[in-house]
Amino acid sequence: MAYISENKNSFGATVVSAVYSVASTIVQFFEDVSKAASRSEIIAEMQSMDDATLHSKYGISRSQIVAYVFRDKMVP
Repeated sequence: MAYISENKNSFGATVVSAVYSVASTIVQFFEDVSKAASRSEIIAEMQSMDDATLHSKYGISRSQIVAYVFRDKMVP
């Protein structure tokens, strides 16, 4: 016995899906830009600290600032 199934994708559903995908990509782009801008401010703030303050507050050396700020993006 054969079964026939119809799967009708409506044009409207396809358009809505495409618009959602584009909007999601645009939102992700602006989130990434916002995070990058805030991280650059943190890096500048940390670079303005002296070595003793940097070590006592964060436990890192000057050469580790960028890795510390982007530690959630670094692969272990």
